[in-house]
Amino acid sequence: MKEFTKTFKHGPFSFPRLTEDHPLYGRLLAREIGQLNELPDFSEDKGLFILSDFGGEHKEANFSTYSFLICSADKRSVFEKEVIAIREKYKLNNPWKELGYKDLRYGPIKRALDEVLDAADNLIHGLLLTISIDKNIDSLFGLNRQEAHSKIVALFQEYDLGVWKGKEAEKLLRVCHPIALLLSILGKSGHKLLWICDHDSINEEGKKRGFSHTQKVFGHTLGMYSDNRYEILGFAKPFSGDAGTNDLLSLTDFSAGIIQEILQSEVSKIDVKVSEEKGKIAKWMANNSKFLKKENLVFIKQDDDDWSVGPVEISLKK
Repeated sequence: MKEFTKTFKHGPFSFPRLTEDHPLYGRLLAREIGQLNELPDFSEDKGLFILSDFGGEHKEANFSTYSFLICSADKRSVFEKEVIAIREKYKLNNPWKELGYKDLRYGPIKRALDEVLDAADNLIHGLLLTISIDKNIDSLFGLNRQEAHSKIVALFQEYDLGVWKGKEAEKLLRVCHPIALLLSILGKSGHKLLWICDHDSINEEGKKRGFSHTQKVFGHTLGMYSDNRYEILGFAKPFSGDAGTNDLLSLTDFSAGIIQEILQSEVSKIDVKVSEEKGKIAKWMANNSKFLKKENLVFIKQDDDDWSVGPVEISLKK
């Protein structure tokens, strides 16, 4: 087995392709990510997994959350073997049960949670980034929702990227830009990439647009931030019954869910009941591990309509 010696590289990080022509959303993300003290070093890896899940889509939520896990595909097997054993121990394989944020009270998941989170911290080499957007921000790509969405939809049609509704088109760009930005400093030419996105409106099949259009939009966005030429650029939805990828994807579900609830409580001042299991996830999110870096950013609309952007600091009561 290949021996890996590099774990993190140290900031600040720069984005040479970034110009004033890039969307403000991308430039602000670059500013915040560039100031991080360290990020995973994947220079010894042949392949990367990108996993994504989203939260805050219910009406009561004041923030939309977009969670991304970029991790080494080469080292995936160690985590996979461990979670398969954990699943067997707590009888989560037959019948198959997804480790979902909404199902944390389910007995076997509740009992398995500590071991799953420990396995993630000790066996995943990667970055877990959650970006939260205040729902009072109409659009990240224009002065107002109507103007921005009309332009995005028209641009997609002009470049044969499918016929989209404005809401879904905006969401797709909110998702593609952070991944493309991160890959410009975490990826390299020759890498094999696989993006696994949970079932969502941005990758569903419709009459005039489908998953292939999502892939094309992502390809265009990658080119905005980097000249990298990847050996493989693959796309997938969750693989049924595959513990390795599904449980990696569950970590983004956990992250998107808990960050949304933390912001509801701390920013929107809404009383949120946090269960013991959610508290464990919050504690896990608050601490980086030897191999897994965790970062959280939030965009908030100010009284003057400008956006403030900064980290979400998670402090736990003792």
